Amino acid sequence: MNAPPRTRLGQLPGFLRTCVRQVHSARRQRPTKEFQGPEGHGEKIWVFSHRRSDQVIYSFKERLDGFHDLKQLPFNGKKTKPAKLRKDYWSPLAMIRFPAGQGAVGRSVFQKLRELKHLHEVAWTDEFRYKRPDEYTAADRKKIAQEKDKGVDYRPVRSKEERAIALNEQKANAIADMAVVLAGQGAGNKVVESESEDGGRRLVDVSVSWANDQDRGFAESWSANVTHDLFEQPSYSSGLETAPVAEAKAA
Repeated sequence: MNAPPRTRLGQLPGFLRTCVRQVHSARRQRPTKEFQGPEGHGEKIWVFSHRRSDQVIYSFKERLDGFHDLKQLPFNGKKTKPAKLRKDYWSPLAMIRFPAGQGAVGRSVFQKLRELKHLHEVAWTDEFRYKRPDEYTAADRKKIAQEKDKGVDYRPVRSKEERAIALNEQKANAIADMAVVLAGQGAGNKVVESESEDGGRRLVDVSVSWANDQDRGFAESWSANVTHDLFEQPSYSSGLETAPVAEAKAA
């Protein structure tokens, strides 16, 4: 008696496993050159901030993208991340401008600023748990006084909601990060144009236009390669639209 012919369906699982192995073992082609983008891409970095929460978004465009740029905002708790970017809440904080043809430098700075912002949001110490003096309520001051009479050094602790609000406040950190990165700090920073054997460095010239010139004071110092000016805001309030950069004014 002849054996029944083997059905092809029985061979299907083995065939699928072979295909999966080939796909996973195949080497992906990596781009040989850095992504350039359109002409001038990276020569300007726009820094936007939320007027109430001090959240920060970096963008290569003068208008925020309500889909892609929203992804820069982390979820720090209930009601800490907006569902959309409202024009009346977001406004330009600063615009970093690099010389023509130096878009690669701008893209390097953009990446470092994004990475530093992420670190501020996820890598914080135990000190962050405690309130700053300007956050003390009347009840906190009363509790501090009572504990001080007992010889106890009491420090008010932030609640979960207060920690989330503090994590969103990245404006001061962002400005301090700008000063550090534009000074050429950090491995692989392309702001450093050349280095000499005696340790001297030549940095790419950068200009920063501010909506409020007082904001640059959040940084302890700025390197000599950075110049400052002001840009004019549009006559209407818009966090997603900005006017053209005005002529530089004396800082």
